[in-house]
Amino acid sequence: MKKILTTFSVIVIILFVLSLFGWMVSHITKGDKRFGFITEPVKQVISFPDMFTQSVKEVKKLPGTFVPTPKNFKAVNNIQDDIYVLSSYSDTSDSRSVVVMNLKNDDILHKWTFKNPFNNHDRIVNPMMLPDSSLLYAFDCMSGIRRVDAQSNLIWKQDSVKQHHSMNLDADGNIWFCAFEPVYHATGMYQLNGKTVFYVDNYITQLDSATGRIMFHKSMTEILTDNNLEYYITKSDIPKDPIHINDVQPALKTTEYYNKGDLFISARNQSFIMHYRPSTNQIIEIIQGPFSCQHDVDFLNDSTLVFFNNNYYETHSNATMEPPKDSTRLHYAGDFYSNIVQYNLASHSFSFIADSIFRANEIFSNTEGLIELTAPGTFFVEEQNTGLIWILKDDEVIYKNVLKSQHKGHHHLPNWIRILN
Repeated sequence: MKKILTTFSVIVIILFVLSLFGWMVSHITKGDKRFGFITEPVKQVISFPDMFTQSVKEVKKLPGTFVPTPKNFKAVNNIQDDIYVLSSYSDTSDSRSVVVMNLKNDDILHKWTFKNPFNNHDRIVNPMMLPDSSLLYAFDCMSGIRRVDAQSNLIWKQDSVKQHHSMNLDADGNIWFCAFEPVYHATGMYQLNGKTVFYVDNYITQLDSATGRIMFHKSMTEILTDNNLEYYITKSDIPKDPIHINDVQPALKTTEYYNKGDLFISARNQSFIMHYRPSTNQIIEIIQGPFSCQHDVDFLNDSTLVFFNNNYYETHSNATMEPPKDSTRLHYAGDFYSNIVQYNLASHSFSFIADSIFRANEIFSNTEGLIELTAPGTFFVEEQNTGLIWILKDDEVIYKNVLKSQHKGHHHLPNWIRILN
């Protein structure tokens, strides 16, 4: 009986406090009474749901160029020397900046700012600074390339093709890049069992860096068909975008395994790297192996390529079967993350760099991503989807960080950061 009376008394007291609080709220919101020092705390309490809702709305309104920073994120910075990078990010939905930045101390040495005429999630990807401090940039898949001087004054623009992903200089200082025709319809087609299949073709394009004039422009479909390799078009499980190149890396000199001017072309949706010779329109080799949906092919030395292996499906999917009732009948295929692959052009063999570091830190990006050699045994890694950037040296993490943004709890999405030598 005593327990019942105690419970009843507590309920009465709670109801009284709630009634009193409601009465105070009613008069505070009407503005006809004040309750001394307690007035402002009550206002804060009753406005909290509105503030929370507004905060949620603000977060939801953030474009995809901002990424949630992991809770309890801890940066690592054991860099001994200055490392200068060229990076791009969003100031606002209609403004983009490109900066020269020192990773060692986050100092910004130079900045260009441009209006974004496209959607709030469209990005400037893989900009390039030339020796005279002029800048090459484009909005990925949305515009052609522009060259501006150090004060952002336009030198030239080339809008007859659209740039995608990477830009690289050849030995003569001209620009190679992945391109699309500036149209919004199919640019490739084939017949399959009486059905016409239309798809988006990709192009490799070379520009004169001084004038922006197109020097070379060729369809990937043409390159494949000219070399009797058109059957690769049907190997992809993405019929509308069967090739999807993301990097065109020119050879800067002649070695035993490639000629100056040769191109190494990364095709994501084919999971291959093509060794192509523009001077003869010849495919020297199609490189396939223990990698999928790779990005950013580079030279490690005169006989070895390196590239970022995403290790993902061509088609984005979370599909999986239901687990079996009898788990003893399962065959384990492994634990997959992204990694750095090196390919030896002499032996045609593959090996992996810092694979244990990728696994231990769960470094994974299902799209984009890049690597750059900053010093012997030292690799810069952009884990693009998460926005984490790393420097790995001799199988050790010496740098881990994000590009800090103006939005609390979020950082900038990296857009193919370029190491400046």
